[in-house]
Amino acid sequence: MKKFFFIFILALIPFASTTVSAESDLPLKSEAGIIIDAKSGNVLYEKNMNKSMYPASLTKVATAIYAIEHGDQNELVTISKKAAEADGSSVFIEPGEEIELSKLIAGMLINSGNDAAIAIAEHMSGSEKLFMEDLNEFLRKEVNVTDTHFTNPHGLFDKDHVTTASDLAKITQYAMKNETFREYFGKKELPWEVETWDTTLVTHHKMLKGELPYKGITGGKTGFVSKSGYTLISTATRGEQDLIAVTLKAPSDKVAYSDTELLFNYGFENFKSGKIDKKSKLYSADYSNSYMLNEDLYYTHLISDEPSLKTSNDGILSIMNQQGEAIESFDLKTVADVRNTVLPATIKPETIDDSKLLNFLFNL
Repeated sequence: MKKFFFIFILALIPFASTTVSAESDLPLKSEAGIIIDAKSGNVLYEKNMNKSMYPASLTKVATAIYAIEHGDQNELVTISKKAAEADGSSVFIEPGEEIELSKLIAGMLINSGNDAAIAIAEHMSGSEKLFMEDLNEFLRKEVNVTDTHFTNPHGLFDKDHVTTASDLAKITQYAMKNETFREYFGKKELPWEVETWDTTLVTHHKMLKGELPYKGITGGKTGFVSKSGYTLISTATRGEQDLIAVTLKAPSDKVAYSDTELLFNYGFENFKSGKIDKKSKLYSADYSNSYMLNEDLYYTHLISDEPSLKTSNDGILSIMNQQGEAIESFDLKTVADVRNTVLPATIKPETIDDSKLLNFLFNL
């Protein structure tokens, strides 16, 4: 009874949470950049977020999450000659060597091994070409990105290998929901023993390994080829707020990290994550239907704001800021179990403070 009373009142009066309004003058020097709330997906700031760009090794985030979700992590991968001879950054694997898929994925993310990326692709789909077909379909249908087309699993330059800052943020948001990916993405070091190399791999991401400390950093991936410039994905958490920052085509790695810090500072200093708990019970405006949420709902608001909830007769839940503007909306029919509510004739829906109405609702 007490829990239900709290949730019901929550739908009637303002409560503490924020409204999304991004400044337009952050002095980013990267050609494109974005920061999003990882829980709600709300864009807090962006610069050229939909511009087609070359991602370099940020591609490996997509390769990793696909392999994690669609592969057996304990399977042994036999390294081909093509994989072992891959150009660029390497984890120094040899033809014929057998390595667990999980180890290759971690090595690819931490040390950006192009050889590992090709080995993963060949193992997952039979060939690199077929893997790219599978990966692009996965990104379109399961991650729901629309402006990404990858031609290889590692990010070495190809004029047709393109994405956007917005899509990379979405791919990372999707990937970070996976516990295994989060573990690999947040690793600073990994003991690495293969036939020709016995060492400890150390992440290239300077914030993550502590070379450029940032409070709350939880993961990251770096990238560089001459046509892409310096590219960077970073994740950070403070309290209940999880942020994802992407910067593309920075003129130097120093700029990529300084832009990332600007984006994180802006997000943490101005915004707050709000949540409506799964199993909360809400009502349509005319009380003809009740809605029991079957998932947590997330939104983002300005720290200075105190949003309120508003429902319509047809089951649209709006998060309203203090200016009466909707900053987020949800169709309750798609995220909740719906139940018809028939009020006794003696109770008028508009008498919201009537004790009879409250007592009736409590006893549904």
